[in-house]
Amino acid sequence: MAGRMMWRAFGRGLRDLLDNLLPMTVASLAWWGTLLLIVTAPAGTLALFTFTDPNRLSEHLRPTTAELKARLRQEFGQAWLLVIVFGLPIVALVSNLTVYGGRWRSFGVLTVLWVLLLLLTLAAAGIACSLRAVHGYGYGQAVRAAIVGTLAHTTRLLPVLILLWVIVATSGLLVVPAVMFVPALVALVFNHMTYALLGMTVADPLDPTAERAAEQARSAGSKYSVN
Repeated sequence: MAGRMMWRAFGRGLRDLLDNLLPMTVASLAWWGTLLLIVTAPAGTLALFTFTDPNRLSEHLRPTTAELKARLRQEFGQAWLLVIVFGLPIVALVSNLTVYGGRWRSFGVLTVLWVLLLLLTLAAAGIACSLRAVHGYGYGQAVRAAIVGTLAHTTRLLPVLILLWVIVATSGLLVVPAVMFVPALVALVFNHMTYALLGMTVADPLDPTAERAAEQARSAGSKYSVN
C-alpha cells in the first residue's frame, strides 16, 4: 500500500510538472540563479519547495513573488544548517564513489553501500526541505522527522528514488531539461512523497469541485427521475 503511495506521488509530481510547465520552468530558472550566487542556494531551494507545494499549484493559491522573496530573506542564514547536516555526507559519499567506485574488485560491497547511503541521504534532504518549506517544521524537527521517515520507508522509497535520479542523470546529459524542468520536478516529487509519508491528502485538480459534484448529482437525479 505504502509502496503504491510512493509511486503515485512520483506520478503526481510528473503530472503537476506537465500541467504547470511554464511556471515550473520559471521556478527552475530562478533556482539556478540562486545556485549561481552560492550563498543564496539553500534559501533558494526552500523557496523552490514552497513554490511547488502541490496544494498551492492553482494560480490563485500560488505563492507570490513577495512571499518568495520573504522566504529567501527568512531562510538566508538558517538554511545552511541543512547543507551542513546533509550536504557534507553527500560530498563525502560522492568523493568515495569517485575515487574508489571504479575499483569494483576491491570495493564492490562498499560501492553498493555508498550508493544506497547516497540515495537515502538525498531522500532525507529532500524530505527535510519539504517539511521546512511546506509544512513549517523547525529545522531540528524537520531533520529528525526526515531521517526517521526515510529509514522507516527505505524499501518503499528506493525504487522511486532510483527512477527519479536516473531521470535527473539523463536530463543532465541533455542539458536543456536539466536547466528548465528537473529542479521543479525533483521538488514536486519530494513534496508529494512528504505529503504521502505524513498521511495528508493532496487535492487533485482533475477532481470536480464541491459545486460541480453537486451539480452533477442534481443532473443525474433529474435525468432518471419520473415526472
